[in-house]
Amino acid sequence: MQDIDIRYRPMAFSPLHLARRALPALLFGALSTPIAALPSIRVALGETKQPYIDAERAKGVEYDIVRQALIQAGYQPQIRFGPNLRAHNWLANGQVDAAIANSGGHVSEPYIVYQNMAITLCKRRIRLRRLDDLARFRVAAFQGAHLYLGPDFAALAPQITSYREESPQVTLNRLLYSERADVAISDVNIFQQLSHELRREIDVGAKLCPYALFTPTHYRLTFRDVRDRDRFNQGLRRFAAAGGYEKLAERYQLPTQRGRPWFKP
Repeated sequence: MQDIDIRYRPMAFSPLHLARRALPALLFGALSTPIAALPSIRVALGETKQPYIDAERAKGVEYDIVRQALIQAGYQPQIRFGPNLRAHNWLANGQVDAAIANSGGHVSEPYIVYQNMAITLCKRRIRLRRLDDLARFRVAAFQGAHLYLGPDFAALAPQITSYREESPQVTLNRLLYSERADVAISDVNIFQQLSHELRREIDVGAKLCPYALFTPTHYRLTFRDVRDRDRFNQGLRRFAAAGGYEKLAERYQLPTQRGRPWFKP
């Protein structure tokens, strides 16, 4: 793992350093209880945004955290994937028992943290010193950003000269590199991963200057049944106490800050 100290200032990096890493094929952790013997629970997570979720192959850091915590809680997880807003609708319609959300229903303890940043092309010489600076630029953000990035950003978003939210998130990379957006708001790990995947399609060689304008975003699950929520919280604590976050950072070879994974709450 790489140990990196994030500070609230712009940092220049090149996404091409991600050309790396074949992930281990073995499943993370050993289970003492056969999964088939556990009661099932239906959970909706977001769409593919590696390294957190790979919906096509049912893997990724976020997927593994939720799955392992639910198994620790005594469930057999049945996980489905979709855009965040669609996941909320599934929950409201009773199609799932829990979904990624930070409000409504019975909200769990945070299970993952995203380090969202305002990412620019260094060659554009854009300077972002405070959140209000975004109002002057063309800004593209992930779907639901106005719901997850705090009340100050929610109030600012309608005032931004050109603001759009996009899904899938790879659209943000295309918009920024083609200079159809001045700023892309994305988790820094997701943006770098997607840039690496686009390297044969578009020129992703330009250096990026991310600005840490946002506090880290804590994500939770909202449950229909408070008992499921409480059991999930217990399973999550057991997962964390066993070093689960650190093991995932090592497995996926993601950077840490003084030994602590960025995605650990």
